[in-house]
Amino acid sequence: MKSSPLTDRSLLGGRFQVEREVGRGGVGVVYRAFDLETSQWVALKLIAVEGVETAEEERFLREGKLLAELDHPHIVKLVACGKLEEIPYVAMEWLEGEDLAARHRRAPLGLRDALEVARQIAVALDAAHRAGVIHRDIKPSNIFLLRQAKDGDRPFAKLVDFGVALENDVRLTRTGVVVGTPAYMAPEQAKAEGVLDARADIYSLGASLFELVAGRPPHVGPTAIATLARLVTTDAPRLSELVPQVPPALDALVATMLATEPSKRPERALQVAEVLAQVAGDASTTDTALPRGGAAVQATAAVQGSRLFTSIVALGIPSD
Repeated sequence: MKSSPLTDRSLLGGRFQVEREVGRGGVGVVYRAFDLETSQWVALKLIAVEGVETAEEERFLREGKLLAELDHPHIVKLVACGKLEEIPYVAMEWLEGEDLAARHRRAPLGLRDALEVARQIAVALDAAHRAGVIHRDIKPSNIFLLRQAKDGDRPFAKLVDFGVALENDVRLTRTGVVVGTPAYMAPEQAKAEGVLDARADIYSLGASLFELVAGRPPHVGPTAIATLARLVTTDAPRLSELVPQVPPALDALVATMLATEPSKRPERALQVAEVLAQVAGDASTTDTALPRGGAAVQATAAVQGSRLFTSIVALGIPSD
């Protein structure tokens, strides 16, 4: 397989006219490109280095396969995937807007909007889970807010980056390798043991919602290893400890989503969506401003993964 050092205006496979590069990781690169076959702008994701192992290539293309099975308004849509000029690619709909992490740093959402975004992602997760897909990397930077046509509209969110997702309990990494982003992953995911189910994603959504309301994730350490250690040894704090005015129903919901034991969490993301809708619709829930979020915890002290827009760290955390 050859590498893909595309330049602006490159034409890949006679189909994708590259406009510009928009993101890059260890082995992946994303371009804004025009799809001449479908006449639409796409986010064109390619493996960009030589010598990538076959398993890595298969994992890359697996994202396209999973997206093809997930047709939902709150999940990024697949346009095409496969190989062009021997280069594996995944082309997804081009989204105008910004990710939730960037928005939270720039101008935090009000409480009602934060609840609505979380509700939309919970509904999207329910659809993915019913299709047998576990995302494994739910976090604010993997939630994209579309630019609205009119001021005052409620936000419209899409779940992106299924690069480390699992389908039908298929294990794609060996035991002992932690896959995900430390500040948001479930304790059982941090231990890298057993087979994950939908409740791992529910935990991660709870951690993301916690950050939107409190301004920080539930577990924060100076390094990725420290964050993971706290995650597997310490219960998450109650949201009301940091934000006393939080609606009691929301405080209780987030606490159950962040339960250390998976059996104590909601079984389905749809249950989470229903409670979020109720809390947002309660007359006592005011649309108060939420604290601005700082930079998300980064795994800079760990061995970082090579997949664009996701952190994959091998930390050697004991599984017993």
